[in-house]
Amino acid sequence: MPLKDPVAVYNAAKNTEAQNVCFALQQSGIEAHVIEDFSPGRMWAFGALPEIHKPQVFVERDDVERAVPVIEEFEQTRRRRQAEGEDAAAADKPVEAECESCGKRATFPASRRGTVETCPHCGAYLDVPGDDEFDWSEAETGMDE
Repeated sequence: MPLKDPVAVYNAAKNTEAQNVCFALQQSGIEAHVIEDFSPGRMWAFGALPEIHKPQVFVERDDVERAVPVIEEFEQTRRRRQAEGEDAAAADKPVEAECESCGKRATFPASRRGTVETCPHCGAYLDVPGDDEFDWSEAETGMDE
């Protein structure tokens, strides 16, 4: 059913995001509709032009107050998932280790965290730091000198 007094409550970055917000609103009992961006006019030689036809989610003016908490929850979930993705990406970064024998640094894949490897420079064994490494050089011993 078309909206009688539509109000845009969400400007999405892409169509799928607008569809997800619309679905969340509908699941909360709020009638919502999406205007998607299928315009080829926003494309040019260097990619997509921003801010031409943003996908938007519309609700009835009377439902705006009910829609706000649903949209806020969607945004919090999106930010949390984005942060988790960034944490996962950081966990995939290579790890550096310093050889105690030759003093040179070596880089190892993230999958080698917490293992003992051979130094590519001198052949000695070296510990590759893991996620839960403790820096003993900065630790306070608590002992009186």
